Amino acid sequence: MPLDPPLDLTVAIPSHDDNGNLTRLLRHLAALGIARAVIVTDDGSLPAPDAETLARDSGLEPARLTLLRQDRVRGAGAARNRALLHVKTRHLLFLDADDLPARELRSLCQALAQADPFDFCIFQHHDSRMAQDRQRGQMPFDQDFWVQAGLAQGSLRPVPASAAPLLAQTANYPWNKIYRTAFLLEQGIRCSETLVHNDIALHWQSFLRAKAILSSACIGVTHFVQPGGSRLTNRLDAERLRVFEPLEQIALEIAASTGPAGRLYAPAFFGFALGLLNWVQGTLAQDLQEELKIRGDAFLQRHLSREMCRRLQQDRPADWQRAAELFSLPG
Repeated sequence: MPLDPPLDLTVAIPSHDDNGNLTRLLRHLAALGIARAVIVTDDGSLPAPDAETLARDSGLEPARLTLLRQDRVRGAGAARNRALLHVKTRHLLFLDADDLPARELRSLCQALAQADPFDFCIFQHHDSRMAQDRQRGQMPFDQDFWVQAGLAQGSLRPVPASAAPLLAQTANYPWNKIYRTAFLLEQGIRCSETLVHNDIALHWQSFLRAKAILSSACIGVTHFVQPGGSRLTNRLDAERLRVFEPLEQIALEIAASTGPAGRLYAPAFFGFALGLLNWVQGTLAQDLQEELKIRGDAFLQRHLSREMCRRLQQDRPADWQRAAELFSLPG
């Protein structure tokens, strides 16, 4: 007998040429029984999967599975945006096809079903790289922000306004949050439709626009990191230069903010941006380095004030020093 979902929840999954992992994920969702509906958006896979086979092989009830199809590869951001338009439940969780939900996720869903209204709940995850040291949990960089926020332990808790910018600086994953569907739709929050860096806008706009954020230290998902290979996240070509599209979008929103959100989030966002640009430079193909410097110089000169530069030097000295070696930072 299928488990009764504790929360009115849809799980939306983008997938490209990954039917094996997708079936494994659907099997875990069927066993956990956390979703009233599952939407898979196939992103131009060849051959294309079919819903009947996915349901049969995973044990997921066919009535709970919707399979959408993009005939050409448009990226996970476009796939998530398409799924969002078909969500009929009150809450939504994005997962990637190679993620695995943990048992704790069902307990979190039970707690959220009894919670006061919220815009989204961010939870912790297990990064597969931690298993190399026989540890379970997030990478130290992410975990440090949870510790600084005072939210690294405990179950469901409201996120204070002072702590939210710290959690916003964790890796901008789309699958570590359970959203109120109406919040995303009413606020017009979407993923960027680029092949890489498509989750930056979703992550930062969620924090900037939310009125009620919850957090849980439970490890809800296992995320698998596979360096190398053909996954879109490993692309080092000109697609990486499109990182400035969501960065510009968020920078402009912060600049236009007249409330406390802009003041609270500006140092966090530009610190994140410095770290991200440093990472992109360290992985980008050599023949694209000059273009990255030109675009990076323009972005930083346009948005960093002298006061912000002083703040970043204080808050993120290592990132600032490296960025200063790569880009022409404002004086």
